[in-house]
Amino acid sequence: MSNLSSPSGFSRWKIFVYGISAAASWGFSTVMTKGLLEYIPPLTLLVIQLISSNIFLWVIIWLRKIPIPPAGRGIKLGLPGLLQPGIANTLGTIGLSLTDASVESLIWSTETILIIVFAWLLLGEKVSFISSVFSFIAFFGVCLVTVNFNSTVNGSSSVLGNLLIVVATFCATLYTIITRRLVVNLDSLILVALNQSVGLVGISLVWLFSQFMGSNTELKDISFGVWTLAVISGITLHGLPFWLYTFVLKNVQASFASLFITLIPVFTIIGSHLFLDEKLSSIQWVGTALILVSVVSVSFLYKE
Repeated sequence: MSNLSSPSGFSRWKIFVYGISAAASWGFSTVMTKGLLEYIPPLTLLVIQLISSNIFLWVIIWLRKIPIPPAGRGIKLGLPGLLQPGIANTLGTIGLSLTDASVESLIWSTETILIIVFAWLLLGEKVSFISSVFSFIAFFGVCLVTVNFNSTVNGSSSVLGNLLIVVATFCATLYTIITRRLVVNLDSLILVALNQSVGLVGISLVWLFSQFMGSNTELKDISFGVWTLAVISGITLHGLPFWLYTFVLKNVQASFASLFITLIPVFTIIGSHLFLDEKLSSIQWVGTALILVSVVSVSFLYKE
């Protein structure tokens, strides 16, 4: 694969803004999802979110009159959706219901390091020494922002939740690498919509099976306010950020794009502080600064 030209000028800033916006959307929506899990079971919430996300994405495609690939090719392009949102978000949402949002954000942040390793091994992407250094500084910052939280979850349940999120992170990493190969010659919005559609089909089958096995969810018992937040969270957790992040993947290497993922815990921690009454310590603010400095620095120093 030939290298992409280094982003510059307006393109550089556009990539930067899109990457930051995707991270913010993921981070704050994770907090919203954690709150909604108090009212809606994980799989049911995920199905509601993905239906909302799919409607959002396909309406935009229709409004923009973007050509849709033939059915056979479309299904093939959508297959990575079985990884994410399929397996990754199914396990991740269940895991989030069993552990703290702050711990979840730490585990997901390891995707940055995994992507850099996988991009080097599978895509042959060259990773500069300075990019590697800033990646690990950012990861260290992530570790700092997630310390000093008192778990509100039972110990054994928390361990199971963490393990599920580890597997989910691995699947999400593979999804990013596969998507990086596909998105170069395809509209990023179409690719995300196809992935989300295939993922929704897979997750819906799992949800129907769980209902058949006795995990019945009384949808009529869910209040209008909770329904509204679930729909909004679907768009801001699965639709909008994946569209923005796939645009970034289309224009830069996967290893560079992964650096924006380290920003997600920053927004998660801030959201947890504002809406879940979790407090930030001084050392967590230090970690937040390290992450911001690392991502901004690499965005200026980055060269293919």
